[in-house]
Amino acid sequence: MTELLYQKDSYLKEFEAEITDVEDDIIILNKTAFAPTGGGLQCDTGKIITENDNEYNVVEVSSRGGKVKHKLSPVPEMIIKGTKAKGIIDWDKRYKQMRMHTAMHSISSILYQRYGATVTGGNITPERSRVDFDIDHLRQERIQEIESAMSEIIAGNHVITVSFLERVEALKDPDLIRTKVNLIPESVKILRIVDIKDVDRQADGGVHVNNTREIGTFIPLKTENRGKDKKRLYFTLEE
Repeated sequence: MTELLYQKDSYLKEFEAEITDVEDDIIILNKTAFAPTGGGLQCDTGKIITENDNEYNVVEVSSRGGKVKHKLSPVPEMIIKGTKAKGIIDWDKRYKQMRMHTAMHSISSILYQRYGATVTGGNITPERSRVDFDIDHLRQERIQEIESAMSEIIAGNHVITVSFLERVEALKDPDLIRTKVNLIPESVKILRIVDIKDVDRQADGGVHVNNTREIGTFIPLKTENRGKDKKRLYFTLEE
């Protein structure tokens, strides 16, 4: 199992770890601050520097069976298990995704509380993101309402905290049920809860900022009709 450092501290830019396995151009570490692809988020990128000062680019990060795999470039000529390594996160990309992710959770809350709409999907990139949801219409007045509500949340300086909760307790919380916590594999007994104070509370494994003021300026870009009662909203953020 790989210890997920980013779940405890999304602001961790560098870390030290030990290589526990090597598969051609992929290494597995005993702990990592590199967040893998998942939940609509792109993976982190950055660098790995081994104890003998060999430097590699981390070009892809994925997770399977509790292990986080770091794909390296160039392909290492020789790395052995037990080698110490330093990881360095591409902070610019990470921080943009943190802001986007917290914005996505805030939008989710606005959609549910104002219109009873539930989010069905989404995709986050450092440049722009999209959110899919079930709603009867998304005409201009609603876009303006969402934009105004987002501005209020951002200006409200709402603190974001992370906690860990036993699955059996999480299933008793109607807000967490709404965000489909019951779809998380039953093998996961302890859930990570992300709480945007007075805004949103969800079971979530991704990276977030510490305060909604860090989101920046919310800018809706365009909407798409994806079928009956299925809409998509694209947005970006400015500092």
